[in-house]
Amino acid sequence: MNQSQTKGGKLSALIGCTLMLSIVYMSLTSWSVAVNELASAFSLTTPMIQAGSSMQIAGYVIGGFIEGKLIAKHGWKKVFTVVIIAYILASALIPVMTNYYIILLLRFVQGCGCMVGLTNVVVSSWFPTKERGLALGILLGAIGLGSALGGYVGGLLTPMIGWKNTFWLISALAAVGALIFYAMVKEAPPLEEEKHVVRHSEELQKNIFKEPALWMLGLATLCCFFSCYGMYAYLAEYLYTLDYSSSQVGTMVFLNGFIAVFSTPIVGWISDKMVAKKGALKARTWANMWPALFVAFITCILLPHLAPMSLGMAFFITLAVGWGVPATNGPGLSLPADLFGSAAAGPGVGLVLLIAGAGGIISPIFVPWLAGQTNWTIAWYVTGGFALLGMLINLYLSRYKAD
Repeated sequence: MNQSQTKGGKLSALIGCTLMLSIVYMSLTSWSVAVNELASAFSLTTPMIQAGSSMQIAGYVIGGFIEGKLIAKHGWKKVFTVVIIAYILASALIPVMTNYYIILLLRFVQGCGCMVGLTNVVVSSWFPTKERGLALGILLGAIGLGSALGGYVGGLLTPMIGWKNTFWLISALAAVGALIFYAMVKEAPPLEEEKHVVRHSEELQKNIFKEPALWMLGLATLCCFFSCYGMYAYLAEYLYTLDYSSSQVGTMVFLNGFIAVFSTPIVGWISDKMVAKKGALKARTWANMWPALFVAFITCILLPHLAPMSLGMAFFITLAVGWGVPATNGPGLSLPADLFGSAAAGPGVGLVLLIAGAGGIISPIFVPWLAGQTNWTIAWYVTGGFALLGMLINLYLSRYKAD
């Protein structure tokens, strides 16, 4: 494959994966559009409503781990086909179910279709270390874009066509996205820089649980999941307690998710620029700590003090708090491929997501409960505290030395 073909393949893979990830992530926040009707239909408590978000995150991390192992054996194309079919079917069936526990099971299946690990494998296989942070930042910015669009489009369409038709529309959109994905994304040629790490990658796939760096990265990512997916789940609930209107809250939630479209590639690009000087591990962990998690820590602490002051301050702080934790995606999820080769990205990222998943599952349920027992200021301090803990783990990880 010549240089122009390689460049075209990179661009096509990045566009196809980013589009697909954006579409499937719309289901994360489009759920919030349906919760009032579901709560009324099934007489649900707040924890049971939030269980829908938690079940999707559970499917995301458990499915991501299994998919990573399967990709190493069968390749990403076969795994993608199975995953996207399951996602589309689950999305289409949710509106017709009359049993809420079956709906929760289908939310789990939806989560398996979030395919962060799978798209990470594809993009990592095309981009070398010095370009990978920016590439994965662009890709994983789709999480923020999809989350923002899901809430915005769902809020726009539901009054016109109903939440059930909105779910079916997203299912149809996923099918179209899958066809575009198949047309655009191809297998990558071997990366020149990885000839010396092939043996290490194969050893990693056989005994992945013995890699301390991946466990540390998984724990750091758990803190990120707690802060990020918690914020996405209960930000609107908090803003409503301040008596902002539904349109104001919807716009703030959209901006909170949409800022990640910019922060994730920017912080990934910063880490790329530092790789030559610091090495991949120190560059990625530094970028995770300062322009990402430190910002998240400060803004989470400030949010309950600034948001009640005025509508303008609320817009500012909800936008700012959306910058931080999602920006760790580019540097953080580059590390498995950076350290062990792109062939290990599937099982490596899968393990990281499996460890991290507890944060995203617990936070949407625990933090609103904590707010009910105490107040939302304490709840946001806890959210920020996990960002601070993630910083400390990244600091420790930066000193890791491979055997």
